[in-house]
Amino acid sequence: MRDGDEKLVWKETDRKFDKDYRIFKTWLIDRELDDGHGQKKQGKFVMVDSPDWINVIAVVKNNEGKDCFIMVRQFRHGTGDISLEFPAGLVDPGEEPEHAAFRELREETGYKADKMTLIGVASPNCAFMNNTNYTFFAEGLEKIYQQDLDDDEAIDVVLVPVEEAASGFGHGEMMNAICILSHYWYLKMKKSAD
Repeated sequence: MRDGDEKLVWKETDRKFDKDYRIFKTWLIDRELDDGHGQKKQGKFVMVDSPDWINVIAVVKNNEGKDCFIMVRQFRHGTGDISLEFPAGLVDPGEEPEHAAFRELREETGYKADKMTLIGVASPNCAFMNNTNYTFFAEGLEKIYQQDLDDDEAIDVVLVPVEEAASGFGHGEMMNAICILSHYWYLKMKKSAD
């Protein structure tokens, strides 16, 4: 915190567990703000307590020799539609994000990576969520496994030319904001490598 930030900090006065939704929990939190001018404010807030997430950017050559992202198409219950995304998933309790990246890439796509490099970290929505999203770049890729999907997953693996993907983000099936952010981390990585 910076000097003077005390007037911005809402101090927690009470916390109550609300519900467990399997992939996240909710908490009801009472907070109080002293604005530094003798004014006190009180508020009730909801916090989504979610595991951390990972996204994996992996690039392979297709049959025409073009660099392609390994992407996944799946139905998303929030939008009720098909989404084209980078492989991604939750970090299991006690698991390191890097390990989750290796695991999710293998499970969702069947690809094994020799190396994962962390290229970006962000808070998905700090207004009400407490988790972190980690974006990894996978290297040394080899397709050696079959998909190993969870019971509630149905995923198609798609190779999308890198240039085509760049113009696709923010349109049609490529609307996932975390994937758009991961693409930003990828572009930033590529720019710093040039």
